Amino acid sequence: MQRTAITTGLIILALAVTAAAQENEYRVVESPFQEDFEFTVNTDLRPMVEVEGVRWTHFGVHTKDDREIDLEKTNPITVELGFVNTNPDGVKVLVIALFEDTNGNPLARVECAKVNAKNDRLKESNQRFKVSGIVLQAMRRVYLFCEVEQ
Repeated sequence: MQRTAITTGLIILALAVTAAAQENEYRVVESPFQEDFEFTVNTDLRPMVEVEGVRWTHFGVHTKDDREIDLEKTNPITVELGFVNTNPDGVKVLVIALFEDTNGNPLARVECAKVNAKNDRLKESNQRFKVSGIVLQAMRRVYLFCEVEQ
């Protein structure tokens, strides 16, 4: 009986430590969040920041079916966003992405529609845009701006 109680206690402790470790994976930042990342089209990024109680889990930019970029025309792209809202009420999240070249020079600006994030749920949003193939080919960095509206 005592052995079972000890085992149960250790399991509960292990789960609590794991949950606490997952909570700390996100860096708490001020709103609006602004940061520059190395990035290319058809890749994904995990910002791992918490902005006013909203955890930003995913950012991606993909051509249709991850096709090769057509330099001769504008290419349809999908901007993928993922958030978990830990606030008691829903919020709106605005994301603006500046596509940049290797030196950080701006190439294009993509302003996403505000995402309504309900509390304690993963909210994913896929938004479509058209961007010049030359811009997509030259993009090596992305400057992300994220603002949370309560």
